[in-house]
Amino acid sequence: MTLSAPRGRTVAVVGGDTAAGVELAAGLEDLGTSVAPLGVSCLDSRDEFGGALEAVVRRRGPLDGVVLASVGDDPAMRAAVADLDADGWRARVELPLHRTLVCFQGVFDSLRRDGGTLVLLVPTLSLVGAAGFGPWAAVTEGQRALAKAAARAWGRRAVTVNCVAVPAALLAPILAMGEDDDTQPDRPGQPAPALAPPDLRGDVSPVVQTLLSSAWRSVTGATVGVDGGVWMTP
Repeated sequence: MTLSAPRGRTVAVVGGDTAAGVELAAGLEDLGTSVAPLGVSCLDSRDEFGGALEAVVRRRGPLDGVVLASVGDDPAMRAAVADLDADGWRARVELPLHRTLVCFQGVFDSLRRDGGTLVLLVPTLSLVGAAGFGPWAAVTEGQRALAKAAARAWGRRAVTVNCVAVPAALLAPILAMGEDDDTQPDRPGQPAPALAPPDLRGDVSPVVQTLLSSAWRSVTGATVGVDGGVWMTP
C-alpha cells in the first residue's frame, strides 16, 4: 500500500491586499504554509466572504485556519472621538466591526466541520490607551471581545480563536499615525522595549504559525503580545 504524503497547512489571510497582510503572508509561506490572500473588500458582505472561502477550499482543500490581518485603514486614522460626526464614527468603528463580524461568521461556517483556528492581528494600543486613537481602540476591544465569546462557544467544535497584539505601526501606514513621537500611538521609548522591535515577516508570523499548529489547540481566547516586550500586560 502506498501512503500519500501529509497535506501541508492551508491558511487564508484576510486583508492580504494590505501591507500588513502581504508581510504576514510572506512570513507564513517562508515557514511552509500555503497561503490564500483575500482582500478586505470581501468582508463587506457575508455572502461574498463565504464565497471567497469556499473558492479557496475548492482550489486548495480544507482550511486549517484563517488570519484576520486587517479590516481596512479607516480605524487607524488619528481622530478624537469628540471630533467625529455620525458618518465618521460609522466609517472608523461600525464598518470595521461589521467586517469583523462577517469574518467570524464565515470562518465558523468553514471550520466547524473539521476544526481549525482563527487568529486576529490587533494593535497593542487598545491594551494601554493612546490619545487620538479612541476609534481604533474601540474597534480592537470589540474584536477581542468577539474573539473571547467565540472561543468559548466554538471550543466544542474544535475551533480556536486567539489575538496577536503587535505595535500599531506594523498594521497601518505610518503617515496615518503622524510622524512626531508625540503623535505615535505606541509612544516609542515609554517604556523601552526589552527586545528588538518585531517585524511581521520574521517575528510575528512564527507566533501566528504556532497558534495555527495542532500542538496549540488547547489555547483559545488569548491575546498574545508580540511587541518586543514594550507593554508587558498580564
